Amino acid sequence: MKKIGIVFCVLFCFISVVKAEEKPTFERLLPLLTKEKNEEEKIFKTTQELGEAFKNSNKELPRIFIKKLPSDFAQKGSKELYSKILTALILKENEKILNERILFMLLKEKADKGQPWNQQEQAYFDYLVDRYDAIVLKTVPTKINDLLIKIDEIPPSLAVAQSALRTDFGKKNMDSPFEQMGWKDTQTYAPIQYENLTDAVKEYMKEMNATPNYDDWRRLRAKYANKKITNPSYYMASGLRTYQPEDPAYFEKIQKLMNQNLFIFSMDDLNLKKN
Repeated sequence: MKKIGIVFCVLFCFISVVKAEEKPTFERLLPLLTKEKNEEEKIFKTTQELGEAFKNSNKELPRIFIKKLPSDFAQKGSKELYSKILTALILKENEKILNERILFMLLKEKADKGQPWNQQEQAYFDYLVDRYDAIVLKTVPTKINDLLIKIDEIPPSLAVAQSALRTDFGKKNMDSPFEQMGWKDTQTYAPIQYENLTDAVKEYMKEMNATPNYDDWRRLRAKYANKKITNPSYYMASGLRTYQPEDPAYFEKIQKLMNQNLFIFSMDDLNLKKN
């Protein structure tokens, strides 16, 4: 994963617009890192048009975010194209997560030094506690330790593999591309239906980072994220035992799919084009 490089890039871009002797502060970074980007979600009528938009994107993906696949994708779409479409959405959400992590680390630094947060900092910390479901923890230090593991990027290769297993790389089940489960009523527990791919990705990433069911996966992510090993997401996948608890072999299916489609791991090396 490219977390450290991205963080430094964000900080460098910020520092370049302020005086060199000024240290980036929470107050200065907050409006920059929480500003919503007005990026159009494009609609393509055919898979051929969509493929042209992602042509020559083996190193850098266009900032094209697809809500719905073209109607002919099941017949004409490729595994590689679906993986890139999904990776673009994952990377977009990862940008937001990494911005949150930068701000969180500034709060953690002050707390570690015994310095109190101001009203603005406390409000943002409360937002993170709520967003990442750390509210049940009793003390600030335990909440900080919990958030340190939770506020982190999702490897695109893992998300692609999970969605590919469910959708056959975009050819079916696109109303529930990650097979997230929920109660339709008091008796029916079934895959949640999403109106578009964007919403499904956002909810999937939020669940992976916040839901208590995935504590084991997050610990493995932290363990393997900075290790110098090839394809760390393959090893992280073993933490998905609780993703489909009714299927004990779920994580093994993910790893098998990864091994059968090795190009999936290259998704972790892609970046989004700069605005």
